[in-house]
Amino acid sequence: MKQRSFKANGIALSCLDYGGEGNPPILFLHGGSANAHWWDFVAPAFVDRFHALALDQRGHGDSESPPDWAYGTRHYVSDLDEIIGSWGLGVPVMVGHSMGGHNTLVYAAHRPERLRAMVAIDTPPDYTERAVEFLRSMAARPPRRFPSLADACANFRLLPRETTAPAEILAHVARHSFRDTGDGAFIHKIDRRTMIREPLDVWKDLHRITCPALIVKITKSPLLDLEVARRMSAAMPQGRLAQIDDGFHHVMFDNPRALIATLKDFLKDIR
Repeated sequence: MKQRSFKANGIALSCLDYGGEGNPPILFLHGGSANAHWWDFVAPAFVDRFHALALDQRGHGDSESPPDWAYGTRHYVSDLDEIIGSWGLGVPVMVGHSMGGHNTLVYAAHRPERLRAMVAIDTPPDYTERAVEFLRSMAARPPRRFPSLADACANFRLLPRETTAPAEILAHVARHSFRDTGDGAFIHKIDRRTMIREPLDVWKDLHRITCPALIVKITKSPLLDLEVARRMSAAMPQGRLAQIDDGFHHVMFDNPRALIATLKDFLKDIR
């Protein structure tokens, strides 16, 4: 695995390259307050058929943040459009989780010709007003400061908190989730302004997603209702629905094997 960088809208965006050069690209997008390393236990399984990459979206991980707030869905999608339009790797499969899944849906609805296929994992086509306000309230809180990386990792928590992930997976992700401030403290890598969101309602545009599309519902996760997931997949011309029973919202940690198997089954006929 190596780190590379793409420029989009004047911002340097960090990207993990897991290998598979020469194959069609598959681009993994993390959820809110996460980073590209959340795919470390999934993306390497695809390098036999794809060039696997995972992007740190703006304000997350090792990517730059804009000087002023610019974290609406439209901003993330604009970054994707600029990257894919200029990266020279070809038309990708796009796989997004949570916020990254929402960005994937919006991108696919507006640029279906630029996708080989798309997957949205445990994400609704819209955000409730309550969810938007909850995230906004979190953004207003100052970041927690920790005296060491070990202390920061010991306090690492997922949101939602429900998880069956092994301790070694959570420890790995935690190590990549904090940065040294330079003044003796460690804080989470995210720009907290990313939690002030302006999500788009993609319901009315699902019919425009003409590429092969998969909606993944995690049975134990409350974030995506099963009936909503069925309606989403039915609204897409080539939509499919898959369910993963053993795991919660953070399925790439809870059950990476099942997620890999689900994705591979969907992608087996993608050329």
